[in-house]
Amino acid sequence: MIIDRYGERFTMTASLLLTAFFLGLLNTAEGPIGAGAVLVLVGAAAGPVNAASGRLILGWFTMRERGLAMGIRQTAQPLGIALSAAALPIAAAHWGFTGAMLLPAALAMVMAPLVAVLTATPRQKGTDPGPATASRPASPYRHPTIWRVHGASMLLGVPQFTVMTYALVYLVQEHGWSAPAAGAVLAVAQVPGAASRLLLGVWSDRVGSRLRPVRTIAAVSGAALLLLSLSPLVLPVAGVPLLLACVVLSMSHNGLTFTSVAETAGLPWAGRAMAAQNSLQALSSMLTPFMMAVVIHWYGLSPVFAVSAAFCAAAIVAVPIARR
Repeated sequence: MIIDRYGERFTMTASLLLTAFFLGLLNTAEGPIGAGAVLVLVGAAAGPVNAASGRLILGWFTMRERGLAMGIRQTAQPLGIALSAAALPIAAAHWGFTGAMLLPAALAMVMAPLVAVLTATPRQKGTDPGPATASRPASPYRHPTIWRVHGASMLLGVPQFTVMTYALVYLVQEHGWSAPAAGAVLAVAQVPGAASRLLLGVWSDRVGSRLRPVRTIAAVSGAALLLLSLSPLVLPVAGVPLLLACVVLSMSHNGLTFTSVAETAGLPWAGRAMAAQNSLQALSSMLTPFMMAVVIHWYGLSPVFAVSAAFCAAAIVAVPIARR
């Protein structure tokens, strides 16, 4: 709501400053409960940057450009995860946990004035913001389309977070890898994962649809996950390549669903819709490890990938395909 009312520049600048401030408070936190409370504030402060930057893409680019633009933007998350995985342990080894957290705090402080100075207001002419053209647009949540996009994204979040959570365990437990080697391979896999978001964005621009590629990716991901679950019985040597393929495929849809939510909502509602998308994906990421832990307890590790494939199938049904 703040993004839609006060704009992206204000929201992103305030978010970065608050993030740096709360990270700085970690030095004063006592015990794990105090540190956990501060980290909750850090997460709450940092979250609006995601939705606000996505709303900028919606306003800056036309419909035929947004897939590529949002794909470029969406590569930031997996690349940032890879850089964090490489840099923060080294910083923690020298300065401890709270000292290492000063690194993202410093980055936020550096970026805040740049965002405040360089962030241009989204242009209104030449874009295709859909309902944004109305003076008092009705809520997009009165219609089922945006709910179906949210639902499909949550369903696809289950295989994404299942693979993210258990890929390292799978390599160590099922294939005998060392934890450092498994971690390094999974960090490198973030790079093609980021590239897949970019390529799918270009594809969606060319076909004129965000969600038809999502349905295709859901089908391919489901097939790969099913083969992965069967590989110990059929062809164990195929397990590692299939896992890496699933890592890339599972993270490739995010940019398309994020863009589709924004376009469906229109510019006046885009901030709220993107924030809702992020919140619902966070809910999916929180519930997935609990659910899959029950599957592992009763049936073992490999069946979780077959269960994830079932969620891909459900996403195919949920994705709305009607042309705008």
